[in-house]
Amino acid sequence: MKNQGPIANEHSLRRKAVFSLVCGTHLFNHFQSSMIGVLYPFMMRELGFGYVEIGFLTAAYNMVGNLLQALYGFIAARVRRAVMLGLGNIALGLSVVATGFAPSYQFILGTRLFGGVGSSPQHPVGSSILASYYGGSRGRALAVHSIAGNLGTLLAPIFAGFLLVYMGWRAIFYLVGIPSVLLGAACLLFRDQLRPASPQGRKSGLSYEGWEAYKKCLQNRNILVVSLVLMAGAAGRGQGVNVTYLIPHFINDLHVEASHAALLFTLLQMGGLAGPIFWGWFSDRFSRARTIHVSLFLSAVTTFWLAWQSRVSPALLANLILYGTVVTSRQTLTQALLSDVSDEKTLDAAFSLYYFIGFLSAPVWTLLTGWIMERFGFHYAFSVISGSYLLGMAVLLFLREPAKHTEADKSVDLEDPQ
Repeated sequence: MKNQGPIANEHSLRRKAVFSLVCGTHLFNHFQSSMIGVLYPFMMRELGFGYVEIGFLTAAYNMVGNLLQALYGFIAARVRRAVMLGLGNIALGLSVVATGFAPSYQFILGTRLFGGVGSSPQHPVGSSILASYYGGSRGRALAVHSIAGNLGTLLAPIFAGFLLVYMGWRAIFYLVGIPSVLLGAACLLFRDQLRPASPQGRKSGLSYEGWEAYKKCLQNRNILVVSLVLMAGAAGRGQGVNVTYLIPHFINDLHVEASHAALLFTLLQMGGLAGPIFWGWFSDRFSRARTIHVSLFLSAVTTFWLAWQSRVSPALLANLILYGTVVTSRQTLTQALLSDVSDEKTLDAAFSLYYFIGFLSAPVWTLLTGWIMERFGFHYAFSVISGSYLLGMAVLLFLREPAKHTEADKSVDLEDPQ
């Protein structure tokens, strides 16, 4: 009994360290992806490329990352989670530093593709680590993980714009890439604590356990339903519709200055910081499925409201904050629900499939929204988007909601995740 206190403290300190590392890597993952938008005009001027090339860079980076997310359920049976996350962030950091040396557009394309590979383990592996460590409070843990990414998205343009006053775009890439390398190296220190999903999984090639985990997930209706709920909603993944179209809408349709448009977008991001933690806390205490239904309904309402805002007003400001609060919560809530409907043996495969399926629709919604805006205007485009959340509510009706973790389960939180 006398030794339980020190042992519990050691486990608690380890949990806090892992939690900080996972959230820190997520912050810099989003940070480097968001800051590049501010640097593109300077890169375009020096290296001689245009907007079409920018679109291809973004699509290539996202596509590589999204496709690779489907593989980590296999890899987790052979490789420690901390090693995957650590090596990924080291690769991401090196790709960012290398971009600063770019002599041509083709070189940047190569570094962005390499960066997509490095960023790919963050969501599935980072989420499975936190879901394993925080049983009874995984909703809040995953919410903070989501907030860390949103915070990186919020701070990156401000930070990059400030640094441009004092240094060139190349030096900013050097500076921002270093923290990802250091955080990735720190993750490797926890390789003995975060063991493979299956102790028998160290086999050559793609392990049998990995295939079986994927088969089990594909046969689990609840896992597919949760993944399709993420897929159905048009916005809220941290990339795509909001980032691509809202600021141009503010400038072109509401006729505001670029700096004011950025401030309006910041209101949405501020809602994205507060929303996930509230909804995660709420879902830990009440039915997750009902919480998601409420969140999706409010997402539909605030999106439709935003679609028909025709001028800058107090109503628009409130709309943006509420919109950010509810739209960004879908990913946090579905992650927590996914953890509830998965067992420990299939958790890595479940998160890999969840992110692969859920993010497949992001480029489709982005292209569809642009097509509707081009022909019919922002009002109709975002009115259509509001219907995507009602579709998500309909999909969620097929869920068989499981029993959630009880307070007794929280004793598991002090144990190793596997």
